[in-house]
Amino acid sequence: MIKECCLLPLMLDMVEKQRKDMETSTTPMKSLYLATLLKLQDMIHADLVYTRNQLRTADIKLWKVDASEVREKSAFKYEYVNKGYRGVFEMLRSLVKAELAKKFGQYIAKVFEK
Repeated sequence: MIKECCLLPLMLDMVEKQRKDMETSTTPMKSLYLATLLKLQDMIHADLVYTRNQLRTADIKLWKVDASEVREKSAFKYEYVNKGYRGVFEMLRSLVKAELAKKFGQYIAKVFEK
């Protein structure tokens, strides 16, 4: 759940950037791409809301550590608290890229199956 809650906002940011770029594009199939990006955005957002609700139900608090506090600049670092236990969740950028590629593949498959 923690990994999902860390990756999904990154995915939303990436899709939003693509959507804004596509709005200014002159591509002939612009409306198709925009509709697909909006559908993708809705699906990711729904999963993010569901995951955050699961974290809330499990009483897990999660926050991102400021980049200046992360020793290795090639990592994303999050801290969490659950039942008095304080932990750290860290992902290297290479792992984040691989996970995002995998998740985007799953979401795009869902978009086109319906």
